[in-house]
Formats: sequence, C-alpha cells, structure tokens
Amino acid sequence: MHLQVVFEKAHAADSGNSASIFRQLLDALEHDAPFDLQLLYQLPYADFDTALNALREWRSQRYVWLREHEGPQPWRSHLS
Repeated sequence: MHLQVVFEKAHAADSGNSASIFRQLLDALEHDAPFDLQLLYQLPYADFDTALNALREWRSQRYVWLREHEGPQPWRSHLS
C-alpha cells in the first residue's frame, strides 16, 4: 500500500523534488543499491512518513520473499 503510493508519487506528472527522491529510493530498493537517507529529510513530513512506511513494507515483503525462495537466487523486485 505505501509502496504503491511512493511508486505513484515517483511517476506523477509533476516532477518535483519529492518525485525525484522517491524515484531514487525505488531504484535503490529494486536494485539492492545504496540510498542516501539524508535525502528523506528534504521531503515534506507527510512524504517523509510515507517513505518510512514504504521502507517497512518493503522490508517485510523482502523478508517473506527471501524465506519463500531460499537458496542462491538473484534478488527480484516486488515491482516485477
């Protein structure tokens, strides 16, 4: 739910600063790449809260996915 909101905001027609940060966050999660958490402080509080909830949701989904797919398999994004 929160991940979907972040995805929608990242790809919204207005390409403001929040959209850019959300795109970077989603890219980092999808590719298991580093993300500068300091960027989250640039978000308005409502978007900051959404981002934190999305991270919790992503972590839960990733944990479940990894438990269901034990063994040396490449990471597959929740967005696939």
